[in-house]
Order: sequence, then C-alpha cells, then structure tokens
Amino acid sequence: MFLRIISNRSHKGSVMAEAALTIPLLLGITFIIIEFGNVLYLTNTLNQISRSAARSASVTPSYTQQGLIDASRASALLPDISKLTLNVTPAPGAVRSIGATITVTAQYSYIPLINPFGFFNSNQTWAPTIRGISAARSEVSS
Repeated sequence: MFLRIISNRSHKGSVMAEAALTIPLLLGITFIIIEFGNVLYLTNTLNQISRSAARSASVTPSYTQQGLIDASRASALLPDISKLTLNVTPAPGAVRSIGATITVTAQYSYIPLINPFGFFNSNQTWAPTIRGISAARSEVSS
C-alpha cells in the first residue's frame, strides 16, 4: 500500500527543476569551450605570424614593420588587425651582421566573448594579451 501511494504522485515539476539546474551549467561549459578554442586559435596564429615575420626579417636586408606584417599575412589570419602589435629586435633600420639573432614578438589584445569582470562592474573591461615569440638568425647583413 505504501508503494502505491508514492507511485501515484505527479513528477511533472521535477523535470523543470532539473532543467533549471542543468541548462546554466551546460551553457557555461559551452562558453568555456568556445573561449578556450578562440584563445588556442589566436595563440597558434600569433606563433605563425611571429615565425613568418622572423623568417622574412632574417632574409631581408632592410625590413619595415609594415613589410613584416604584410609578409606574415597577419591581416588575413587575425579577426582585427588593429589589435596586433609586432615588436622586432633589432629595430627596423638598425645595423646587423650575418648570424645576428632577430626576435619577433607578436602581441594581440583579445577581448573575450564573456567579460568575467562585467558582472561586478560593467565599466571595467578585461582584455588579456596573447603573445607569440620567435627568433631567427640573420642570413644577410644590412
């Protein structure tokens, strides 16, 4: 008789309660996966840009900042080229000899899809910097 009383109860509200608990969790996991994929893509892209720019600088006697950005095809690879900063050591126009090390650092200010600090203060923005660094040996002298 006790089992019969329990089996006659309605369980319609339990489905709504379970959905209310699991849907935000699944959405959170989905957004974390999307953000991780974006950061991984940008990290690999910046490594490729810095490698291409370092290679171009190592074989070009007189290189320019814009010339290295064009040689690395950064405008085709990045979603917003204005957030890219390319630092080259030695600076363009500096005297270098064969065998000198050329270091290229590509930095990108990434704005996440979800701002974790926006929940606390809507005026505060959070933009982490993603970097890719490569070095090459100069094959020509300037």
